[in-house]
Order: sequence, then structure tokens, then C-alpha cells
Amino acid sequence: MRFNLFDTIFILRPLILIVVWNFFLIGNYLATRSRVLNKDVVLGLLIYTALMGGVYILNQITDIETDRLNKKLFLLSEGYIPLRFAIMEMVIIWFFALAIGARFGWIFMIFILLSLLLGVFYSLPPVKLKGRPILDTLSNAIGYGMLNFAVGWLSQRPFEWSMFIKFLPYFLSISAVFINTTIVDMEGDKKSGEITTAVFLGEKPAYLLSSVLMAVAVIVSLLMHDIICFIPSAIVLPLFLYLLLDYKKENPASRKLTILSFRLPGLIFTIITGYLYPPYLIFLFILIIGMKVYYKYRFGIVYPTLTQG
Repeated sequence: MRFNLFDTIFILRPLILIVVWNFFLIGNYLATRSRVLNKDVVLGLLIYTALMGGVYILNQITDIETDRLNKKLFLLSEGYIPLRFAIMEMVIIWFFALAIGARFGWIFMIFILLSLLLGVFYSLPPVKLKGRPILDTLSNAIGYGMLNFAVGWLSQRPFEWSMFIKFLPYFLSISAVFINTTIVDMEGDKKSGEITTAVFLGEKPAYLLSSVLMAVAVIVSLLMHDIICFIPSAIVLPLFLYLLLDYKKENPASRKLTILSFRLPGLIFTIITGYLYPPYLIFLFILIIGMKVYYKYRFGIVYPTLTQG
């Protein structure tokens, strides 16, 4: 297949990087209550983008067969990018992240390294947290709901133990959202031998757990007066409950609604982050247009969407 330079950008999975950017910026906002994107924020964001982009490449390297079965993430699973090139890109951007990250101090570097180690352990055998029930959910909740926020916080403000309390509602909300992603991928994960939370629990118990976690996220964010987490959690909670009470495996609408249940919170968080930092919203608008053009002309598909996947 003909190599395309844009493939080297989109293998970093910019759609998921939006989640990383959102939580980095919200972490920064929780630390400073400032809506200014100064040079330290932008540099910290660039460092964490390189770090997590490399993690996503590793995830695709280790999940080539699963992605082929689930018919997604074509770049490696369908051979659009040579495996050796993907490995080279991953190593280079990780080196960049670690080398530049040192300017923020040793505590910042500890959280960078923790994020990297968690990303590696998530994808790489023999640990491979991605294929271990409950641990897959916890690793995502800790990675996105704690470490991601902490790096955004530390780019502007010194370490404080109390910051983990501030991140708690996000930890709960992200846990709920992640469980629903494992429900959608159950069939492919079973065929590839991965025992995710949903595979382990079964669909109905998985919906129950995700609904309970989202309900607790709503309550905790309300008690903590955290409107940023409360808004998306409260909006999607009825959808989680509907899926729990009216899920029908044979109904294609159930799959679409499940996909909506984990993509809609991300969209709402993105809108809120864009409200806090308007230049970020402009950047995302350009990025989404670029993604739609790329996937249309490279693969002939309409992507991203809220309900297809």
C-alpha cells in the first residue's frame, strides 16, 4: 500500500488525544483558575501529546489482530504503515517528551514517567492491563482521571496531595465511560482472548457497574461544587440508565447508543474546555475538519462520528 505522510500524524490517534488535551487543560484550570494559555501550558501540552501519542502507537502495535477483528484502526492492522516505522516514530517522540519534560522539574517528570509506565503496562505483555478485568478500567481511570490531570496541574502549580481529591469525580466518570467502551468491543476481545471488564462481567452487569459509577460521579461532583465534571456526567447519566434498563443485544440501536454513551461525555468536556480556552476550540475545529477529509479520502469512510464505531 502506498505510504502517506499524514498517516504518521493520524497513527497518534488525534481523536483520543482530544481527551488527553481536555483533561490536561482542565487540570491546569483547576490549579490556577486562569483561562490564559501561556507558554508553559502549551509546552506541557506538547510534551504530554508526544508521550501519549507514543502510548497509542504501542497500543496499536500490540493489538494488530484485535483491531483487525474489530475492523478499526486500519493504519497498522491493515498494513498502511510498516511496523518498523511505527516503532521508530514511537521511540523518537518518547525521547522528545522525556528530554523536554525535564525543564518542569523532577516531580513533573515523575508523573510523566508514571504515565509512560502505565501506558506500557496497559498494552505490553505479560502485564497487559488492557486484557485484565477491572484493572483495565482502573488503569484508564488513573491514567486519564488522575495522572493526566496532575500533569496539567504541575505545569503551572506545585504538587499538592489535595489535588487528587479534586480529581475524584473525573476518576469516577472516566471509569464509567471506559466500561461502556469494553461492551462495544466484547466480541472482538473474546475472539482475541482478551478478558476485559465487560467480557468478565457480562453485558448487563457491566452496564450496571458503569451506571452506578456515573451516578456516583454526579453526586460527588455536585458535593464538591465541580460544575465542569457535573455537567457531562449529569447529561449522560439518563442514557447510561436507559441502556441498563432497556438493553437488547440483538438490537443494533443498543450498540449505537452505547457508542454515544462514551463519546458524548468527551464531546461535552471538549465544549467546556473550549469555553475555558477559546483558542483551543478553534484549533479543534480545524483538526476535526482535517480528520474528516483524511478519513474520507484515505479510507472512504465518514469519521469521526458520535454513533458509528
